[in-house]
Amino acid sequence: MKSYVGQGTPGRNNMILAAGRATFVDDIEREGCLTLVIVRSPHAAAYIEHIDTDRALTVPGVRLIITGNDMVEHGICVQPSGAFDFLDVQLSARYPLAVGKVRYAGEPVAAVVAEDVHAAKAAVRAIEISYDVLKPLLTVEDALSSDAPVIEEGWRDNLMIDWRFEQGDVETAMNTATEVTEGRLTCGRIAATPLEPRGIIADWDRWNQTLTVWASTQGPHVLRTQLAGVLGLDDSQVRVIQPHVGGAFGSKIPMFPEDVLTTWASMQTGVPVRFIEERNEYLQAGGHSRDIACNYRVAFDKIGKLRALDVVLDANLGAPSTFAGYLMAIVTAGCIPGSYVVPTVRVKLRGAVTNLGPWQAYRGYGKEASTFFLERILDEVARRTGVDRADVRRRNFVQPDQFPYQLASGWIMDSGNYSGTLDLALELIGADSFSKRRTAAAREGRLLGLGIAHELTPEGSARPGSLLGGTDSTTVRISPRGHITVLTGVTSPGSGNETGLAQIVADELGADIEKVRIIQGDTQSCPHGNGNYSSRSLTIGGASARLAAGDIRRKLEAVAARMLDVPIDSLRFHRGSVTSSSASTPTSIEALAGEVYRNPHGVNMEGLEPNLESTRSYKMPNVHHQRERTGMYNQYPTWSFAAAACVVEVDPSTGATRVVELALAHDCGVIVNPTLAEAQLHGAIMQGVGAALYEEISYDEDASLENFSLREYTLPSAREWFPVKLGHCSTPSPYTHQGMKGVGESGISAPTAAIAAAIENALEGINPTRPVVLTTAPFTPTRVWEAIQEAHR
Repeated sequence: MKSYVGQGTPGRNNMILAAGRATFVDDIEREGCLTLVIVRSPHAAAYIEHIDTDRALTVPGVRLIITGNDMVEHGICVQPSGAFDFLDVQLSARYPLAVGKVRYAGEPVAAVVAEDVHAAKAAVRAIEISYDVLKPLLTVEDALSSDAPVIEEGWRDNLMIDWRFEQGDVETAMNTATEVTEGRLTCGRIAATPLEPRGIIADWDRWNQTLTVWASTQGPHVLRTQLAGVLGLDDSQVRVIQPHVGGAFGSKIPMFPEDVLTTWASMQTGVPVRFIEERNEYLQAGGHSRDIACNYRVAFDKIGKLRALDVVLDANLGAPSTFAGYLMAIVTAGCIPGSYVVPTVRVKLRGAVTNLGPWQAYRGYGKEASTFFLERILDEVARRTGVDRADVRRRNFVQPDQFPYQLASGWIMDSGNYSGTLDLALELIGADSFSKRRTAAAREGRLLGLGIAHELTPEGSARPGSLLGGTDSTTVRISPRGHITVLTGVTSPGSGNETGLAQIVADELGADIEKVRIIQGDTQSCPHGNGNYSSRSLTIGGASARLAAGDIRRKLEAVAARMLDVPIDSLRFHRGSVTSSSASTPTSIEALAGEVYRNPHGVNMEGLEPNLESTRSYKMPNVHHQRERTGMYNQYPTWSFAAAACVVEVDPSTGATRVVELALAHDCGVIVNPTLAEAQLHGAIMQGVGAALYEEISYDEDASLENFSLREYTLPSAREWFPVKLGHCSTPSPYTHQGMKGVGESGISAPTAAIAAAIENALEGINPTRPVVLTTAPFTPTRVWEAIQEAHR
């Protein structure tokens, strides 16, 4: 009996998206809808001396102008949430508009609501704001200096995060080690850059006292509760609907200042209000990630076995906002030393606020930074010892029989066979024959290099004290005619999980998948859920769907056994047909549903409730939040992983690098839909390449953004595409239904380190006594060229 799970079923939304018939936020029309436009600070650090809106209010079509003073007067303030009891984090409440001072260029200072975007922008130009400009803090070192001004009022200093943990005696291990080396590695600041920027439409019904919101969001239920809390409404008064979402990659998880302003403006005006973000706004104020450096010391022996690792992480968090991107730095720290057994570890995380743009979630969520740091350190160990890069990794990997394995941070890895993915990646790239390929290219004047990296991707984040607690709910119901509806708390920003959910439910019920309809993204109809983040939709949402479908399956079995007069264990459900080895006459799910609803008092329904509906919730067993009782804290229940191997070509005269091909061997346990999993990996790989070679948010000395459009913030396109070879291994998780792990964040972390290693490998003949070493991503032509010149010195 063939299951749907494991088949490459095409994505259910493919046709509607390809045909251009999907409905996004900006496609929604509400009668009389006004437009909200934000006035943003041109300065990174300044006191607001005066805001004059008199002239702007005379612009035809202007209906409302909002300033920070209005937010204070009406108590519209976002309170902090999600604190941890095991580390020190400074948090503060945030108004949606700046009050008294601005802390980054692009911070919302005022909002204009008008009849159309042209009137709104005319009013924006008419608003007069005077600032007392201050000198901005650009770096972690600036922010933590003894004479630095405090950016956040009421804070003791600019150190937002201070987390330290240690396993063993690091200093003794360093002093007694055969080899010790040190260095500094840096990840550049990047942005998620989804195809569709943020957008929201709010419609306040003053007669029913209800607020309906359409939002390009990953978490409708989370947004509903957050908005209701800020606006002083009951959750039941707010309905959030998620239309189609044109990509998110983590950047649409939280509630933004513009969400609060748009909904409050609708309540004030009594008519619908929309905010649609422009690309320049997104790049400036929509949130960045990965601006983090690693200062390390590593001790090892002559065969490359790691003995101790001492890491200090400096995270430039920018200015705090209503979203909690700073948590990515905690994930970076918590994942060290990742895939490797290191007896002695010390990690210190310093997360400082500065006058750069705020951090915001992005695919990888800090794991990609720890991967980059660890893989670069392993390459340095290989260089120092002369041991093959792959062998260094094999000698230090956590072994399959060591799981579950606890990291120095206390986080618990569920399962894995790391060498298996590395071996497969090397096979896919043709590592054994690469030297011949490289020699042939050299005869043509081309420099090729081969690099490898291993990534670890914990998924399904469950954070205490927040609305992202790592659980989810699903309702499954069957109609009197046998049609199946699945209402789920998980959502899809374009990832295709609606197809995977249909596969899981169809298999559990033994139903025809064409009879299964998935409904997501509506807080009025769907049970409460955490939405989409941390690759949790199938491991957690799919598990709750399977539980609910299982409840219905058992009722169907009871009715079928009575109707056919056969033992329950003789029944076989397949594609909607119900047969028994003990009876010659089959029945169907449709007939069973008809019996349940049409004959609730009949003999086949005695002792059974007359419905086919179940709502179930699920939470992972490998989550530990009761530290005070158990001594354990773990927020990631499953740990996917992958190995990448890539070939690059480098032009030493310019430093330009081209990826020739890349192989990725991935392990996410049991795969529900290989086609969609591979599609996720293809996209993630290209985002990893973007972070390695093309993308970097940059600021000038006044902390003003230098990348206002996609002309300056360069994303890889179809021109930069290259052959990708994918391979799959499978070490099922012991903690999930069917052994599934997440896949959505995988594939983005390993390419950056693999490309760095490949570039160095291509250039290793430049100066045999002084190798080219890359320590800062992205590896732009300028940085590669400068590294070549350094090797020549």
